[in-house]
Amino acid sequence: MAFAVKSNKYVSLSVDLSTINDYVYFAKETTTNLVKPVQNDKSITYLRVKAEKEFKYGNFRLNNTVMYQNVQDENQVFNVPQVISRNTLYYANHVFKKAMYLQTGITFNYFTEYNMNGYDPLLSEFYTQNDQKLGGFPRLDFFVNAKIRQTRIYLKAEHFNAAFTGYDYYSAPNYPYRDFTIRFGVVWNFFL
Repeated sequence: MAFAVKSNKYVSLSVDLSTINDYVYFAKETTTNLVKPVQNDKSITYLRVKAEKEFKYGNFRLNNTVMYQNVQDENQVFNVPQVISRNTLYYANHVFKKAMYLQTGITFNYFTEYNMNGYDPLLSEFYTQNDQKLGGFPRLDFFVNAKIRQTRIYLKAEHFNAAFTGYDYYSAPNYPYRDFTIRFGVVWNFFL
């Protein structure tokens, strides 16, 4: 069951309620410590509530997305963070006598701590684990996007807060999330 309300004036809201039967997942065996496929014998109820809204003031924008998730699962095999938030504060305007369109700002990403799925490199698959809770760390990205005629240029400083928020962040148990990274790119369309 799904329900959505789109609104430019108020908050855009979507609600999704799903029942998952016969869920198949990977799990570690307790005796051999090997990862194998398992089928869940209970039903899983999964609720997602997502709210989105962009606020505008002059050339400044604040784009917000917040999602709440709730799982009713007796076997605890379907693990998701309870709250996910993505907020972007940016400036957007035509500059240099409208020769260039510029967007620049900061993106804030956050999700609550939860039993994050583990990763098995031999199978290249994620497996369900309930021993270690991870997450609960903020991630800040700085970006600059520009478009000049048929050329687009972007610069992104990903996770620039890594040095001052501590190094206790993981994308899976025993797999640290990437440190501060700078990405740069140019897209040049020769023909329009």
